[in-house]
Amino acid sequence: MTPIVDNASPDTPGVLLVLNDIVEAREKEFNQWYQQQHIPERLGVPGFRTARRYRAVDGQPAYMAVYECESIDVLTSKAYLERLANPTDWTRKIMPGFRNMLRSACRETWSIGAGVGGGAIVVQCKPRLGREDAARRFVKDRLAPGLMQSAFLVRMSLWEADAAFTGGPSPEMALRGGSDKSADWVLFLESYALARTALALDTQLSAGAAAETGLLIGPWTGYQLIYAAAVPS
Repeated sequence: MTPIVDNASPDTPGVLLVLNDIVEAREKEFNQWYQQQHIPERLGVPGFRTARRYRAVDGQPAYMAVYECESIDVLTSKAYLERLANPTDWTRKIMPGFRNMLRSACRETWSIGAGVGGGAIVVQCKPRLGREDAARRFVKDRLAPGLMQSAFLVRMSLWEADAAFTGGPSPEMALRGGSDKSADWVLFLESYALARTALALDTQLSAGAAAETGLLIGPWTGYQLIYAAAVPS
């Protein structure tokens, strides 16, 4: 039986979603920095559990990182804020090359399935004001069942961003220049056949039922998993 998880408690899992492009001249070193320093540094913060990196197979931004945390509170913890306030020399060199940055601290409020897919589709969306519960019901009761049966999915999750935990300006943001964008809600679809999942998703969303039930669908992009790490248990 496919496990279903509804989370509405203070210990709901947290997710930090980061999407960005990188200037071509810095791309090779950007990947080295991410693997060799940035991810180990983040996983050294108490409460971080896993980190995954993806590369876009269509659309932009070109890169995505997903960090799973014990709860969203980890993203306002003293240890994490100290990391943001004290970027390393290598970070200071790489981050000015970031472009089109989206960064959102989220609660994983619902999921179905288990495991990690080799690819993922990231759907940015948001509920109409006052229709949040109807939008959640659409995801759980109408969109997810069909996709889980026919779209080659491993797992599907709903992430609800919270601007209070995403945070304001930081020394790292200053290195990137300008302000980061953020998401409202995110549907995260983990798949073992990305093209077929994209086709099934497009078919279901084209019917327009999401908007009727209160969920507004924004841009979505397919990504291939390129790296994964976890804190030793």
